[in-house]
Amino acid sequence: MLLAVLEIPQMFTAYAEDLQHLNTGLHHYQYYCEQCDQLFASAWGISPGSMGRYERGGHFVCPHCGQSHHGNVAYIKREAAAPSKMRLAVKEYKNVVTLEVVSETVEFRDYLRIWRGTRKEVFRFIISEQSASFSVGPIRGAKEPIELGNPFKLEMLKESILWFFHLNSLANSKKRTDLSNLLKVLRETVHRKLEKYLGHKITSMFVHPGQFHGTFLLPIFNIAYRLSCPDAPNLPVEYRDNPKEIQSYWKRKMLSNVLSSEKFSIGLMDRVIALTRRKKDFVTAIIKTKSLPDRPMVRRTLREDPFSVNILAEAFDLCVNYDYAIRMYEGIKELANDTRVRWTVNDDLFQFLREMRPLYGEIGVVRLVEGYMESQLWDCVTLFQQLNEENIETLKSETIRLRDLHDWMSLRHKKQTHKNLKFNVPDHIIKRLSMQTDRLKFFMPKESLELLEAGHSLHNCVASYGQAMKDNSKWIVLVADDKGKLAVCLEIKGNELIQAKTNSNKAISGDKELNSAVIAWAKEANLEINTPDIKLKDKKEPKMGCSSMIYMPA
Repeated sequence: MLLAVLEIPQMFTAYAEDLQHLNTGLHHYQYYCEQCDQLFASAWGISPGSMGRYERGGHFVCPHCGQSHHGNVAYIKREAAAPSKMRLAVKEYKNVVTLEVVSETVEFRDYLRIWRGTRKEVFRFIISEQSASFSVGPIRGAKEPIELGNPFKLEMLKESILWFFHLNSLANSKKRTDLSNLLKVLRETVHRKLEKYLGHKITSMFVHPGQFHGTFLLPIFNIAYRLSCPDAPNLPVEYRDNPKEIQSYWKRKMLSNVLSSEKFSIGLMDRVIALTRRKKDFVTAIIKTKSLPDRPMVRRTLREDPFSVNILAEAFDLCVNYDYAIRMYEGIKELANDTRVRWTVNDDLFQFLREMRPLYGEIGVVRLVEGYMESQLWDCVTLFQQLNEENIETLKSETIRLRDLHDWMSLRHKKQTHKNLKFNVPDHIIKRLSMQTDRLKFFMPKESLELLEAGHSLHNCVASYGQAMKDNSKWIVLVADDKGKLAVCLEIKGNELIQAKTNSNKAISGDKELNSAVIAWAKEANLEINTPDIKLKDKKEPKMGCSSMIYMPA
């Protein structure tokens, strides 16, 4: 039975092929005008204010007939068919619904030469088998039918001539309502017959087509998907974009666009569809295929976002405790959606968490994920991958607090790539600059590894002074408090103190006690203070007595 038919007498006013650049640097196109059946060529320059982008020439006048072309131009590649006239028909049979598309086509075969042909496409929805297919032919270019329904098989989106129902087509501007009505007939007929076959209601199959795939392709793709998985949610909004962006969405969800037994991709989705066709509900089919616990929170999560199943499965693989696994999933989902973070959730992350689980337990790795910004989680993943075997063994044998994990690995990573330099500072300089007060210890490092550790502790670049210390062109004096914690980093050149920094390169003048102690030390060491880092007082500072100042041995 013929349910709906739509004739499209003209799809575009002109067709264009990009012939690339001329020797002059201009952009060269050839055109075919539908009005007068003539071909011509034109070269276009750079669009004003377009940062060097060449014009495509979407608005031009045919030199043969004077027809104005205002954007309704189809840009196609050599030997690619574009529709000129089309006929779309929706037909209903006992257990089948079809959409037949017959079109007259235009192709550029050579320079200023076109070829006209005919193409037929058939979309077949077999209700009793819960399957759909797409075929081209038999008029010309017949191919093996493509099975539809698996959301990871995008071939139809790339190959169907229905892609040309985009914004530039005359059909979209002149017959938009007719297009929507025909699509509605197709969607509602499949929906009605599927409900009758299943014996229960299913949710609407309507999705917005977006702009990239044209009016028909994404809605048809979704109808085929829902026919195979009736109680699944419709395809996510990310499918409105181009195939590259769809694959980026899969990557963010730890899904794969290649055949892989380890990913929720083509092979796994085929197994899910095989179960749904045997009357298993969609969520149960996913749970069974991925061996997930069939519990309310898992079912609710998969109903809301089945495309997150791989992340959910990884969470349960990592955490035996059910509550921790759910927290892990929620933490990973928040991390993946955080626009501040340019991270991709992948196997490297979960491999790192598996390595950390014996050290910190399931609750520890959950906290690493939940506090991903504070723990600098992705930096930890990268650092762990780059640690040598010795440092990895040390990490596993020592008790490193979770909050110190990043800094510990960062320092170890720096050390394993650091070329250590031994310093040979003259004894009289060491005696002069190394002192001990009641509260502070002034001392000089003996090798560049000490500078590396100091820079790591104080969050500055003092490690870069290794060569200067070795050459004795500059000296670094470190200051630790009575508990051994580094507090100040001092730079001396000749007889001048030229830098005095606390944590994160802050000037020592912000701490009155440290400021006064360094002034007193500089006077004892007979150094001239030549830095804005220190705030000098107008009154003369009293010298420290012998009872409070002890010279360190060489």
